[in-house]
Amino acid sequence: MSGDEGSAVSAPADPPRGASGRLLTFTLAFQSGWPHVQSSLGRFRLSATSAKRPFGGLPVSDEVRRVLDTPGPERTEEQRAALLAWFRPLAPSLDAARDRLRAIRAELDEMKVLTTPVLKERAGFERPSTLLRNRGSFMSPGERVYAAVPAALGSLPGDQPPNRLGLARWLVSPDNPLTARVTVNRCWETLFGRGLVATVEDFGTQGERPSHPELLDWLAVELVEKGWSQKALLREIVTSATYRQASTVAPALRERDPDNRLLARGSRFRVEAEMVRDVALAASGLLSPKIGGPSVYPLQPEGIWNVPYSSLKWETSTGEDLHRRSLYTFLRRSSPYPGLSTFDAPSREQCTARRVRTNTPLQALATLNDPVFVEAARALAGRMMAEGGVDTASRITRGHRLCTARRPGEAELAALVAFSEREQARFEREPESLRALLGEDAGRPDAAPRAALTMVANVLLSLDATLTRE
Repeated sequence: MSGDEGSAVSAPADPPRGASGRLLTFTLAFQSGWPHVQSSLGRFRLSATSAKRPFGGLPVSDEVRRVLDTPGPERTEEQRAALLAWFRPLAPSLDAARDRLRAIRAELDEMKVLTTPVLKERAGFERPSTLLRNRGSFMSPGERVYAAVPAALGSLPGDQPPNRLGLARWLVSPDNPLTARVTVNRCWETLFGRGLVATVEDFGTQGERPSHPELLDWLAVELVEKGWSQKALLREIVTSATYRQASTVAPALRERDPDNRLLARGSRFRVEAEMVRDVALAASGLLSPKIGGPSVYPLQPEGIWNVPYSSLKWETSTGEDLHRRSLYTFLRRSSPYPGLSTFDAPSREQCTARRVRTNTPLQALATLNDPVFVEAARALAGRMMAEGGVDTASRITRGHRLCTARRPGEAELAALVAFSEREQARFEREPESLRALLGEDAGRPDAAPRAALTMVANVLLSLDATLTRE
């Protein structure tokens, strides 16, 4: 208790029992911490009750006390609501509900559910603005600037709100051809390896001019008129005679147009890093078609995540997650997934609008020795045996078609069959090599032919024809 008035509630462990009229004696001891203050209780009273939760000891705010002092019929709706809000957490009839609520909140705390802050538009139609800071100093405010678009690219429509929604509608407006052109150019680069504008990240004065400006404009108009349908745009391009050309080229034409800017032949380039692994999984039959979900941890060499400043470990995924598309691979900037970095995937440390393709010996070593490709080769060998017939040549032909979408030539097939026969003989002589390659399958009756086809599959998955768009 403190101040001029107060109250206290005492609940004895052994309540007094007996006939009415029993005499009880209460002794009050004044132990003030201020010896020079000579004061005592001026007025006090004692009350007894059998209630489990005596009202007298509850802290009551001045607002609630005024409500309690007001007769019930005279209380306003606001006063009744305030009284209910104060009493609801104390009502014994709600103990079960409160216990359930505490249990649910404890479960939520254990789940550690992450929340993501989101932006919300301000109410009203006022144009967003901010003060220009002179020389970047927050202590030197300058003129007020308002949200707008670059003057060289027109202006926001007058009937659109000056916010993100208005900006989005301006971006896809028919009066703004830049968005459609950039979209078409990126799609073209994906399919041909090089955009109609080579600098896909720069359509400004510092970028290259389009090799076929009329084609770029026509495709941009088609995209807008077909409702921005990416599927329709892709169908238009891949069914064209330009896209369906062979990549073979005469020496004279190669000398005249080494980069194929004239589109006189089919483009030939290695697929992107994510597709390299996906091609191997798809050909072997391991690729999971599942869409969406959290990141996964596929096979990778040991020791990649052994860094002294972090205790995080790479826990390899199991089941279907082990063979998800590379799009879902967990990426860590300080320790990027080596199967992607080897084939020129960026580290995500900065925005990369255009990837630069390289051709290094390390890429060939990766396709031959990486755990992902070894596992895919084993699965592809099993598929070749199951779908390719009974003789080695037909099985290799099936594997070659799965990897390159064409039958092998006579010289190619003869070389692969001879390689398979040499490997089968080697595995029959070296059972330890057989066990190292096949593991539990080394005890199968067809282990040696299966191991030999695994080595052939390893070669097929490493071919330029497998990893290159021709």
